[in-house]
Amino acid sequence: MSNISGKMDDVMLENGRRKIARECRDKLKQLKKLSDKQSTAILKSYLPKFQLTLSEKHKKFPPIMWLIWYINSIDKEINSG
Repeated sequence: MSNISGKMDDVMLENGRRKIARECRDKLKQLKKLSDKQSTAILKSYLPKFQLTLSEKHKKFPPIMWLIWYINSIDKEINSG
């Protein structure tokens, strides 16, 4: 039974990561002309919440890299599909 709940936790965490990344992406897309300072500030504002969803396998890279990776993945899904 613990294996099933472990998988459910993984799914819930993944959904949480994607939700936060989607919100961050939307905020970035709202700006007409994006500067490095603006994008960094937006990413940093979402980072504390996003870090709470990371698992042990995500510890190999900095959390900001994961957030950017999720944002880019969602952007590809939206633009390609």
